[in-house]
Amino acid sequence: MAELEEARLSWGVWADSVRKLAERRLGASVAEGFAVLDDPGYARALRMGGWFDRAAGMAGTALEAAGGAGSPPVCPCVSAGQQ
Repeated sequence: MAELEEARLSWGVWADSVRKLAERRLGASVAEGFAVLDDPGYARALRMGGWFDRAAGMAGTALEAAGGAGSPPVCPCVSAGQQ
């Protein structure tokens, strides 16, 4: 689970760097207005972040359902004979 949180943090750092590039290119910041939100690269980064965050959340739920983070996950839907 810690790896998923680290991945989320890494995405946030990457998206922040995309925002900073957009601010420099546009000569504006989010604090001054929302012009940077119109930047196509930053818009894509935000959209991808939403998808990534949902995927990481679902992966965490699947890992918890499969037995947690301490051991290799085994899907409960796999029959005992196949494990």
